[in-house]
Amino acid sequence: MKTHALPVGAYKVALLLTTMIWGGSFVVLKDTLSALPPSWLLAIRFTLAGVITTVVFWRSLRDNLDGSHLLAGAIIGVTGGAAYLVQNIGLVSTTPAKNAFLTATYCAMVPFVYWAVGRGRPHWNNLAAAVLCVCGTFLVTLGGAAGGFGSLSMGQGDVLSLVGAFFFAVNIVAISVFAPAHDALTLSVIQLYVFGLFSAVAALVLGEPVPTAATFTPEVVAKLAYVILLATIFAIIMQNTAQAHVESAQAALLMSFESVFGVVFSIIFYHEQVTVPMLLGFGLIFAAILVSELVGRSRGGSPHETEEQQS
Repeated sequence: MKTHALPVGAYKVALLLTTMIWGGSFVVLKDTLSALPPSWLLAIRFTLAGVITTVVFWRSLRDNLDGSHLLAGAIIGVTGGAAYLVQNIGLVSTTPAKNAFLTATYCAMVPFVYWAVGRGRPHWNNLAAAVLCVCGTFLVTLGGAAGGFGSLSMGQGDVLSLVGAFFFAVNIVAISVFAPAHDALTLSVIQLYVFGLFSAVAALVLGEPVPTAATFTPEVVAKLAYVILLATIFAIIMQNTAQAHVESAQAALLMSFESVFGVVFSIIFYHEQVTVPMLLGFGLIFAAILVSELVGRSRGGSPHETEEQQS
């Protein structure tokens, strides 16, 4: 009989904690991008994270590294690496608020991508929850933007943000497909190296200037430590581990809280004004979680929970 090491709810809490850390990284990296070009920042972040996890988890790599793990990790790494890169390139020519909202639309795409790979038709509650989530994220992010709702328009950066959202949706589904049959730590290490390789190639193609030693001031190093140790190593391991036990549509909705936490930390640390649209957005996203969790539970639980009961 297949059993979970922890209750499914614990893995959902882990995903929520992961999104909180990611949300905090927006504040931590606010000034770092002025010192490091985006692609080189990602290359340094993911490559160093890969080296650290290789040293820490070498026993897992020794025991589990094989062709299947390399292929699965490469697929997860390619989709995730593409998502991060396209998202950051799009951010150059759009506002952070619009980039955050358009990226968060991956929660609406996940059930359809999951269906496309033959893993199950979306249920009505997944669709309703995704719509609520997207509307809520729209209110939270654009409601707090300096330009307000009147600034909404579709440009090149916005299109790239949507493309990045699609890759994030594919990445979430890829993790849900491959993680249950593979060692989470081994997959995490492989995908980190692939992330780093993608970013380094992009930096060279885009002609971004190579950072010098003078770039790495104590402040920059401290922020990189947060991003590498918490927002990368801890968060990705938690994501890969938790998604082996949480339905992909619910995982996407939980991880959409990243933009919410990003706004919350901006309010706390940068005294951003709370607006009525932002408060309405929080309410809609909370409603999305209730629709996904309560309606899904009454239907019999997530696929992982149902499979465990049948075994």
